[in-house]
Amino acid sequence: MTQPSVPQPQEGFGAPYDPPAHGYGYPPAQGGAPGPYGQQPGPYGQPPQGGYGFQQQQPVTAPGGPAGPGGGRFKGRTGVITGVVLALVLIAGGGVWFALGGDEGRKPAAGEAAAPSATSGKGDRTDDAELAARLDARREPGEAKVRWLRSLGADLPGRAMGVYGPWEAGDVVAQAVYRTVSGYSMTDGRQLWSLRMPDDICAAPTRPTEDGTIVVAVQAEESDNGTDCTVLQMIDLRTGKPGWRKTFPKAAVTDVEKRVVMASNGDTVTYSRPGHVHTYRVGDGQELFGAQPRECRSYAFLSGPRMMAVADCPGGNQVQEFDPASGKMKWAYALEKDWFIDQVYSTSPLVVSVQKGEQWRALALRDNGTLRSHIELGTRDTGLGFADYEVRCGGYLVVTRNRDDCAGVAADSDTFYVSTRRKHVEFDVDNRIVAFDLNTGRQKWTADAPMGRRIEPLRMDDGKLLLHVAATKTQGGRIATLAPTGGTPRTVLTHPASTAAIEAGMTAAEVVHKDGRSLLTLPLVGMDEDDEAEASTKTMIAFGE
Repeated sequence: MTQPSVPQPQEGFGAPYDPPAHGYGYPPAQGGAPGPYGQQPGPYGQPPQGGYGFQQQQPVTAPGGPAGPGGGRFKGRTGVITGVVLALVLIAGGGVWFALGGDEGRKPAAGEAAAPSATSGKGDRTDDAELAARLDARREPGEAKVRWLRSLGADLPGRAMGVYGPWEAGDVVAQAVYRTVSGYSMTDGRQLWSLRMPDDICAAPTRPTEDGTIVVAVQAEESDNGTDCTVLQMIDLRTGKPGWRKTFPKAAVTDVEKRVVMASNGDTVTYSRPGHVHTYRVGDGQELFGAQPRECRSYAFLSGPRMMAVADCPGGNQVQEFDPASGKMKWAYALEKDWFIDQVYSTSPLVVSVQKGEQWRALALRDNGTLRSHIELGTRDTGLGFADYEVRCGGYLVVTRNRDDCAGVAADSDTFYVSTRRKHVEFDVDNRIVAFDLNTGRQKWTADAPMGRRIEPLRMDDGKLLLHVAATKTQGGRIATLAPTGGTPRTVLTHPASTAAIEAGMTAAEVVHKDGRSLLTLPLVGMDEDDEAEASTKTMIAFGE
């Protein structure tokens, strides 16, 4: 990799130039090979064959455009699904309401963004509460309490739908499905509030702000092509109350409006699409600065304390850092020719996933944007099952465009941790954790998963690596820790065997552990063809005292 190219400070985020034929941030497929992220270019491609043990599903179509390859942090898993017949989906007290047809009520005047509305549901589902109690009564000594669970509660109208969130705000965990954002109690799973958007939610940051606020992007109701992701809506996740909203003027280049990426940095939210970047103060919606692109176009910003972005430039991709007060660039690191930024695994320390064809590396950068080391990760999964390592980005079926939402990786100040690809064995080591030195790029140690179980990093916790050990059909999952020097994982929370079948069936669930409790959430709903089975799909389950 080349040493960083440090540009002179410029106004805003950087006069437009002719974009590359492949589109900003997307390498062209070479010789008919799959494009970035192991998929053929196109909206929400099918998951890689054999990737993460998923069954092959029909592709999810969405107005979000081609998919890119993750206070207390919940990684976002986003997706917005639309069909010939639109369906309103509302997770309300564990039951899902859906109504065919268009929205009722007054249409907004020209230039006015339609307001969201509070909704009321059927109340909390007693069958979910009763099932949680029965399962909890069957737990063995040493197993965690089954605190609560929630079912989908209805058959969806023929489409799989991605879930935005979960987002944490105090004792509230919030999710968004299609046109509805709902908040639930982390303590007992009760629905606390629900807010219906006037149209499809089409983008959101991976994380909320530290004070529990999220700003989501919603499709414009009067969109010519149904994909103008141009309405911003602020929501207080603690109360469910909507705040400010605004609509962007229709952009000159409509075919890229749907490619929206959002990020939260302190009290700011950044809305970016190729060549268009706008940053707002979350509290009141005041625009702080907008994009005045010069040479480079920042196509994705990253949530976190530092305002970081990835950009497409005439010479190739760059990692950039900006001053959040002024929007001026502080530094930029330029990749070698033909290398493209895949994802950002960590912002502190800064670890970036890059690829060139099927070649795969992780770059470790210092805080000033200089190269620290590069870690060779072998071959990126192209759907043929040849990858050495397994990292999940964008949720199931890759339904998000955010570049900071990967599972299966973690980093501390000195070490990068990643899980190897699974072998799918029952009486042998399934996979392992590999630790790399961020200063040299060399492997430090490996740690095997328990026999016949899959293991992956979650995050760092009090100086230790927090891990998830996946459930089997007869054994509950576990939360474990590893010392930064490696060794044998130490279990800190054991999920009950009574819920093992449910847990194992929550394919690619988002796993969060905090304060001795764990929460699993399903990133995609409505995938079962059987109506009854789909209605009983478990979408959230919580463990611990």
